[in-house]
Amino acid sequence: MVIFNKKAKEIAGLENAALQLLVSFLTVAVFVGVKQGFAVHIPRTSLFPLLVLGLLNTGIGCYFYFSSIDYLPVQTVAICGYIEPLSAVLLSVVLLQETLLPIQCAGAVLILLGAVFGECGDLLRRGRKDGEGSL
Repeated sequence: MVIFNKKAKEIAGLENAALQLLVSFLTVAVFVGVKQGFAVHIPRTSLFPLLVLGLLNTGIGCYFYFSSIDYLPVQTVAICGYIEPLSAVLLSVVLLQETLLPIQCAGAVLILLGAVFGECGDLLRRGRKDGEGSL
């Protein structure tokens, strides 16, 4: 996804996010329609939370994500994609008071170490190309 976004240079920012969300919506709508029919029943009490999630989390989040892809290396964007599940686990512990199991702690540490290694490795490679780090 990141590579194709980098290659689509004519589409950026809000237009990119809107197109991606539209195509995603149509794909999910067709899949759900085929699997369980096109009738969707949403209780009135769920409309406001759905709108908040759709507009704030998905809409604004996708806008920031897709508009920043052009300014970051592909490796950094990929690493940020790995950090997103980590933030979901940490927020579930903080906001929902869920229990964090030892295996989840180990996974969180591995994700952080991978992100640090990926970024440090990228910095070291750039430093060597620029002549830095040589004795």
